Amino acid sequence: MAIFDPCQHDDPMWYDRVEPDEPPGLILQGLALSFLLLKAGVEVAVSLFWLPTTLWCGVSGWIATARRS
Repeated sequence: MAIFDPCQHDDPMWYDRVEPDEPPGLILQGLALSFLLLKAGVEVAVSLFWLPTTLWCGVSGWIATARRS
């Protein structure tokens, strides 16, 4: 059995993998993968939601510094 780093925050099943008992089942693996895909989808949606604001703040800051010089 491979040793997994319990400090990995991107693996929701790290605790099940480090126990010396039998490995996690197929259903649990599928649920963990579904959770990771959902989490990644939410992170992409949030970053796309804030993208116009981030771009506008960056451009307006650049314009403000360009006008001063």
